Amino acid sequence: MDSLSRDDRDKHLITRGNVDGIASAAIFLSQHPLSRISFITSPRAAANALGKDRMSKEVYLVDVALTDDVAESVRARKGSQTIFAVDHHPSSVLEELDGIKIVEEGRSAAGVLHKYLKASPNLKKLVAIADQLEYCDTDVLHDVLKRHGQQKVNDEAMVLDFSWRLNIDDDEFRTIASQHLSEGAWPSQICAIKRRYLQVVNENRWPKAISRVKAGLQVRDKVGIFQCNEKNRSLYGFGTRALVEVAHRWGCSYALMLNDRKENCSVSIRGMDPRGMDVGQFVEDFVTRHGMDGGGHPTSAGARIPLPVETRFVDEFVSASVTR
Repeated sequence: MDSLSRDDRDKHLITRGNVDGIASAAIFLSQHPLSRISFITSPRAAANALGKDRMSKEVYLVDVALTDDVAESVRARKGSQTIFAVDHHPSSVLEELDGIKIVEEGRSAAGVLHKYLKASPNLKKLVAIADQLEYCDTDVLHDVLKRHGQQKVNDEAMVLDFSWRLNIDDDEFRTIASQHLSEGAWPSQICAIKRRYLQVVNENRWPKAISRVKAGLQVRDKVGIFQCNEKNRSLYGFGTRALVEVAHRWGCSYALMLNDRKENCSVSIRGMDPRGMDVGQFVEDFVTRHGMDGGGHPTSAGARIPLPVETRFVDEFVSASVTR
């Protein structure tokens, strides 16, 4: 019975469940179509996925912040599996990995993976979508824009980004979408993706999310701050995506979402200026001094912090953003 229930596929990709992660999965599947794919929401979830995999010979961590939780899981697997890291943010934990350590800043994780795997040129349009949504100004993005036009890339990015937000917990959809995208199609050419996109549009989820953010957004210098509460906690699956849109319209360089949960506060940060502050490094420095966990990349980061230091976190972030 154990042999029927275990997943003994040779390669395992662990990545995030957003567009960058879906694009990364598609690129990986184009080279390794029988691979196991795990979509995660946080470094802690990545550590859990890694800890549960005792069968794969190779595990790829793509767009996964190498926090202490992840480092601990990496150490536990050392010698029994080869762990690879493909990312766009450096980390000291990289030295503990047995496999490749590919880090290239200024690209989406999908872009880094595509370059490393020497994947099909047909997938560059998928890389361009990820680059655009990750605020990465790359040669691939410019080439795709020149060939297909800004409007086409904008439309396709919206189709893919809206589709997974219909049900943010649906990893089966992410896997199916990645499998189809690995064949080189645009998102709008894939029925499973376009159908969900149209449902999100028809339910007016995006305008509703934007309206809620506008009603609750506070701006301090360069930072747009949104405090979740019982009335506005649901943003119809769009979360920081809606916050970034409104904050950017209001001239902010950073978007900060705070979500109080019992004794802790969950923090999500996005940086919209590629030349701005490294928000991942800011989070890592703060949680090192004030406990809990967190990390991320130059333009995207998250953390769990104790409620008593929430105000201090916001004040220090705003102050740091002003000095850049």
